[in-house]
Amino acid sequence: MTTHLLSADYRLPGLDVVARLGAVAPGLGPDLLEAVPALRGVVVLSTCNRLALLIDADSWADTGCPAALHPLPGSAAHGSDSRASATHGSAACASPADAAPSGLGEAVASFLAERAGLAPGSLRLSHLAGAAARREMLAIAAGLSSMVVGEAQIVGQVRRAAETAAAEGTLSPDLVRIIERASATARRVAHDTELSSQGRSVVAVGIDQAAGHLPPLIGCRALIVGTGSYAGATVAALRARGLTDIAVFSASNRAETFAAGHDLRAVPTDSLPEAMVRSDLVVTCRGVGGPVLTADVVAPVAAERLRSAGGAGRPLVILDLALTRDVDEAVRALPGVVHLDLPGVRDAVPDAEVRQVDAARAIVDAEADDFERTLAGRSMDPLITTLRSHVGKIVTEEIERLRPLQSRLPASTVPSVDGRAEARVVAGGGVVRANSASGADGTIAVSVVASETASEAAPEAPSQVSDEPVITLAQAERALHHLAARLLHQPTVMARRAGQDGHEDAYRQALELVLGLDSIGGTHD
Repeated sequence: MTTHLLSADYRLPGLDVVARLGAVAPGLGPDLLEAVPALRGVVVLSTCNRLALLIDADSWADTGCPAALHPLPGSAAHGSDSRASATHGSAACASPADAAPSGLGEAVASFLAERAGLAPGSLRLSHLAGAAARREMLAIAAGLSSMVVGEAQIVGQVRRAAETAAAEGTLSPDLVRIIERASATARRVAHDTELSSQGRSVVAVGIDQAAGHLPPLIGCRALIVGTGSYAGATVAALRARGLTDIAVFSASNRAETFAAGHDLRAVPTDSLPEAMVRSDLVVTCRGVGGPVLTADVVAPVAAERLRSAGGAGRPLVILDLALTRDVDEAVRALPGVVHLDLPGVRDAVPDAEVRQVDAARAIVDAEADDFERTLAGRSMDPLITTLRSHVGKIVTEEIERLRPLQSRLPASTVPSVDGRAEARVVAGGGVVRANSASGADGTIAVSVVASETASEAAPEAPSQVSDEPVITLAQAERALHHLAARLLHQPTVMARRAGQDGHEDAYRQALELVLGLDSIGGTHD
């Protein structure tokens, strides 16, 4: 397979660009498959801090080490600390298999830039190919490349991205294998390390940051604006910290349904300012366009809160978790308001425990190495297919030789016990007896005892064959196929092992020597 991973995240080119790309992510997979030649499959992973494209492509002519290859600090391929800045560096190509063809990267970047309304040539994506791309995908699913290292939500987002690709017809078999191994790796990291046991997530870090500006949360009131993917996680994080007085507002009339499902209070669509006055913490997670909380909306709310508390009340803390900004930047300057957003949350992300991160990376490395060995074994599939086809052809020829067709067998016909005609052929002490009536499965009953070729057959007395067992042609066919499968088992196992160990050519030459050059050697690249 030829795998590519092109991504934009909080490090390169930054959250503002990720927000622009995230807004045009719906339907991106099918459109990209149509617009860029030689793509066999695309999985689009769009989260609050990343847009990643996992691509299955045909081989490209340009396999050099191009300027478009930007491994990121903090990525599994880069191997540095998980807390990374937004800078990037070029890297030498370890091997042609891992080099990222610049033609593909440039084509995808140009397509994305035009779709998002960015200046031509301005979009810079990180681009990994081959084993490096697959390894990084495993690290992403395990939470090692997230803004909050060890976040548990990302593996579910990867899974949903694959489900969307399947529904849109852009999920190739090779991408299925990568996603399945990435999910398995994430499960192993969660089970064997404590990296995700702390409940770290963008939501959790943001609420902890907001709590620093408020009295103990157990006595506070919260308002959630929006019912998107982060809303449920926000409810869970607030309740885990003791805050139970929670209301929800939705401009799209979804508040009542969401409130009923989470045991919250729904705010009427015309009562947002009043609900904000009564709240200490407002968490916005709509992310569907322009800001819903502008300075004109928030200013009178903040003033009312200050008046009602005698000028010394609690500040109104607004936590904006939407990638496309639900809160106008001008709100930050209002008195009595604390405005927190995703860039601020990023700066507040705590370091994960080094020992747990190292253990998780070791698991990712082991899973990636095993996956590459598995893929190397699968490289022998064409040879295995040819071998099975070769043996299957021989089996088919033998089955055809057993078919007791009257036109091919000299036979004497005598009445059988039940009145049906019975054909008998004797050859060198052997007997072939074929009942002219077909069985229930449409086959003809055949009895074979040490038979030679039909051309050497001679009549035999009925008494000599009366006790011979009778089997159907279908039974004989199944027996031959079973024999072939048993004989092919070990060569198949050894073929995959040869692929994993890098001995493909030696195995192919040995097989050609045993079975003949014409039957095996001419069918492989």
